[in-house]
Amino acid sequence: MYAEASRMRQIYTLIIGLLIALPGLAQDSTKGRWLEGKSDGWFWYNEPEEAIEEPIEEEEPKPQTKVISPPSAPQGPAPLSSAWIRENMQSYLDAAIDNPTPENVAAFLYIQRYAMDKSFAFMDAQQQVTLGHPVFDEINRRPTATFANRKLDDAASSNNRDVISKISSNSGLFFFFDGSEASMAQMGVLDMLVRNHEFDIVKISVAPIPQALQEQGIRIDNGHGAQMGVTTVPAIVLVRPDGVFDIISQAPVSLNDLKKRLLVGAKRLAVISEDEFNSTRPINNINLNLADSQPKAIQPSTNNLPIPAKDIVNAFSGGQTR
Repeated sequence: MYAEASRMRQIYTLIIGLLIALPGLAQDSTKGRWLEGKSDGWFWYNEPEEAIEEPIEEEEPKPQTKVISPPSAPQGPAPLSSAWIRENMQSYLDAAIDNPTPENVAAFLYIQRYAMDKSFAFMDAQQQVTLGHPVFDEINRRPTATFANRKLDDAASSNNRDVISKISSNSGLFFFFDGSEASMAQMGVLDMLVRNHEFDIVKISVAPIPQALQEQGIRIDNGHGAQMGVTTVPAIVLVRPDGVFDIISQAPVSLNDLKKRLLVGAKRLAVISEDEFNSTRPINNINLNLADSQPKAIQPSTNNLPIPAKDIVNAFSGGQTR
């Protein structure tokens, strides 16, 4: 009994000893952890640090750069060019008339003088280019010398007579008339033509005529004029032997005018050739006709001219320059 009580006291003593030792062990353990983290200073208790937000510097808005477009090219022709003068000169004249200040009047006069000087420069350049040129110099076609003109006129007159005589032998004339004074005068002109060139003429009256005139070969119009397209009288129609015709006049004409119309009508009816027709004209080198030539192929232009000037020159001159 005594021994059991002694053993229980030992157990209690051991338990009490352990209880006394545990706080020290806990204290030492905490002391070791503090020493290990002493570098933390006052923050040894490891409270989470609050994130410190640094102020964000707001960027200042960059100034917008304005894009400056280059000035657009002025519309319309260049100042003081021929096109500009043509478009604007009247405006300056109007301003000078409506408000004749010294400045307005002087502005118009300056433009006018400038235009005249440009014209004179062009005239001088034209003379330089034209003189002696086989195409541009007009004396190659019609001389200025009196003796040369007379000779040319005489040759044309002689050819005129020969060609009209040929026309009279290959065609005839229908003459539509009435009893008016104009018709009677025209009949006298035709009589002179017949005396010189022996044309066969059929005279047709669109109005009733006395029997005596009918006996002289004058016929009554039975619709022939309307069929041919005659609308007024006196009218003259050139007729080929095969019946093909051409109205050459529907009004009174002189003898010289009638001869010219006969030549044109005969050419249209192919009674005479182009060369025969040209031989009656007092002009030399008439075959040098640029309109009848076929220039080289011309390409469109990229400048302000529809076709470059040099291409115009090359096309007609064959690339030859003087």
